[in-house]
Amino acid sequence: MNHLSIKKFIQKSRTGIIVIVVAAALAQVLNIGQYIYTRYAVKKHAMQQAYDDQKEIQRVLGIKTRVETAVENAMGDVLISLQEPEKFYGIVSRMVSRNPDIVASTIAMRPGYYPQKDSLYAPIAFNRSKKADIQPTTKLLAYDYTQQDWFKESFNNDTARWSEVYTDTEGSGMSVFTYSKPIHNSQGKVIGVLTGDVFFKDLSPEKEVSYSAIDTVNVIGFLIQLIGLLLIVWIVWRYAKKFREVNRLVMEQELMSKELQIASDIQTAMLPTTSNEENTQHHVQIEKLLLSAPDVGADFYDYFYSGHNIILCIGDVPGSNVMASLMMSITRSVFRTAATILCEKSEKPSPAEIVSEMNHSICAINHNQMFSTLFVGVLNLDNACFTYCNAGNPSPVVLDASNGAKLLDTIPNIPIGVMDDYEYEEQQITLTDKFTLFLYNDGVYETENIHHEAFGQKRMLTRLNSSARMSEEPKKVLAKMREVLESHRGTAPQSDDVMMLALRIG
Repeated sequence: MNHLSIKKFIQKSRTGIIVIVVAAALAQVLNIGQYIYTRYAVKKHAMQQAYDDQKEIQRVLGIKTRVETAVENAMGDVLISLQEPEKFYGIVSRMVSRNPDIVASTIAMRPGYYPQKDSLYAPIAFNRSKKADIQPTTKLLAYDYTQQDWFKESFNNDTARWSEVYTDTEGSGMSVFTYSKPIHNSQGKVIGVLTGDVFFKDLSPEKEVSYSAIDTVNVIGFLIQLIGLLLIVWIVWRYAKKFREVNRLVMEQELMSKELQIASDIQTAMLPTTSNEENTQHHVQIEKLLLSAPDVGADFYDYFYSGHNIILCIGDVPGSNVMASLMMSITRSVFRTAATILCEKSEKPSPAEIVSEMNHSICAINHNQMFSTLFVGVLNLDNACFTYCNAGNPSPVVLDASNGAKLLDTIPNIPIGVMDDYEYEEQQITLTDKFTLFLYNDGVYETENIHHEAFGQKRMLTRLNSSARMSEEPKKVLAKMREVLESHRGTAPQSDDVMMLALRIG
């Protein structure tokens, strides 16, 4: 090979190396850009989807609540007008005109209830346009409504219910859901059904989901592969392909790991942590027991150490649905935040101030008008001085060998989330030596057996009194309480969460 050929070879080699290096660098830059953009696009898309889903849940729940309330409110007018059935037209007309969610309303009476009328008497009012300035159309149903599910299920089973979707040919002429509530006479017998219809599209709207961000990511990935094919030789492309496959697997593994970590973090966050060092120093025994019901629960507790104090709370958001569970999570987070801030300001944090701060925070975001019962206490580990504030929660029980089991005297403050400017009051008591503090939710005394007989507060105090006289450890107190609860419940299903917390110093 002559000098010129060597020179050209070297030049070509250098050019090829430069091209490969530039291509590799460009591919790396584009890979980094794709990774960052993918994370950003997917995260943004997921957050927006979650936000939209939450808004949709709240909107649908709002419609259902308003329709059920409207039907309930109109029931009084129906009962007053039973002897004057001509007034039924005005009642259903007002139902439709005053409630934008309702497109049709019917008062369907039991066949033959009014001898002077047709055997089937069911005045209906409807407004297909749902415009407030258009008066509803009223008439009698012209078909045998007794064969319709919205009438049969509610009338025969004596229960208020929502129907499956169907086409209302006589009223709105569109697909609707119907909420039906039985009408009872003075003897409590079902004599008819009062309904409110909602458009199918109002409760089940078609949501258009945008995947533009994901599509853009796919286009970028395609361009990267195309650039790699044009700039890198076959062997480099072959290794690049392997690298992309490995990179994809790594990203999938990373995403899976993060999902598992998030699930683990949520599960861990639901339970308060305990400092072994502080437990040993102050000889604190804390035992807790949660027996979860099949439905989504909204009972919660939390506690933590601050200096020589234990700050604790237990509470309940009424309801057994997703909204109640979400409000429970928010309330627990607000408690930890408010209590921590006040502990940093003072060595003697005020339970009333903690509850007041929580109430302000919850009221500010409480668009669904939910509330939470709550008990917050601050126990001084040095002198057993217990300061507490009760906001509608069951009163705790103090156990000691001398006095047995006694309910703690509590001021009946209202639950949080009801009135923003409510002034909460706190109380204080010095606990005796070797005491046990027992906190619980209403699921304890409301536990029912197959005869629907509640366990009751009396049985609960009797069991706790026995534990107090025998100076049982917190763990044994909870174990014995669980034993008598399960014995009382027997084979009956558990209808509510059972939550108990027992604490002793020394």
